[in-house]
Amino acid sequence: MAFLIDIAVALGAFLAAAYCMLLSRRLRALTRLDGDVGSAIAILSQQVDALTTALNLAAQSSTKAESDLNLTIARAETATRNLELLLAAAKPRSRAASGLAGADHTDRLDKDADFAPGLGDRAKKTRVLRQRETAGRRQ
Repeated sequence: MAFLIDIAVALGAFLAAAYCMLLSRRLRALTRLDGDVGSAIAILSQQVDALTTALNLAAQSSTKAESDLNLTIARAETATRNLELLLAAAKPRSRAASGLAGADHTDRLDKDADFAPGLGDRAKKTRVLRQRETAGRRQ
């Protein structure tokens, strides 16, 4: 019986040695850059670096585009305010020059429809015209 146990232990040691050799070969193949897996890892690492660089460049360009857009929006808002003030200032002069100072408010709305495009109802037009008239008085 002791002899069978010795054979089983020797067989187990032989199988463990063979398994260790197999793992050693696989580990060497994995760490070598010449092999399939090693080269794939190296290529993926390079691609990750390239994508990180591209992502950083995209973030920088979007930040620059955002600041440019904010500056353009601010300029457009300033220009809009200036145009509204100019239109409001021009309204009283054109009314007085054409003799419409005593005309009805609804007649003025019909004639001023060209100056308020896109406004759907008369209430909006009246409100906008009143705002423009008060803006002209503030100057």
